[in-house]
Amino acid sequence: MITVALSANIGAPHERVWRALVDPAERPAWDERILGEVTLSRPTRKLGNRTGTPATQRKSIRKTHWRFKLGSVPLVLSDEIVSADRHDRLMSRISIGSIHFEQTLTLHTEDDETGPHTRVGLKIVAHNSIPVIGEVVSRLEVQKLVIGYVDTTLRQLQKYCEANA
Repeated sequence: MITVALSANIGAPHERVWRALVDPAERPAWDERILGEVTLSRPTRKLGNRTGTPATQRKSIRKTHWRFKLGSVPLVLSDEIVSADRHDRLMSRISIGSIHFEQTLTLHTEDDETGPHTRVGLKIVAHNSIPVIGEVVSRLEVQKLVIGYVDTTLRQLQKYCEANA
């Protein structure tokens, strides 16, 4: 498994950052890779939080599908939130085409004399390789994709939240 974890200090209140992460209506405003939402014929049920259960076995709180641009390739991104704890931790199962990973976002308030700040940590755990038609994407290439995803997500979230704080 490949694990990538990065964090960013965002100059915005904790609640502002949390809302940007959990409100599907805000995602296209801050994530430039989102091309639009994909509507499915049957909605996902809202379920209670299932803490203490591995993320791969938890039921969805909400599942959203987006048309998503990975590099220059348009794909479908499925974002399935499996746990949302006290506005401090958000766990999701993410699929982008044939790439599948577990995502954990953590938020910590770090206000100081300059104003409100939120430390956002983003950790991704992905498989070592990705099968594609006729080939397998190597561990190094998967690692590059995951690092790019994490870095871009944090930078775009920071830019959006600081502009709208």
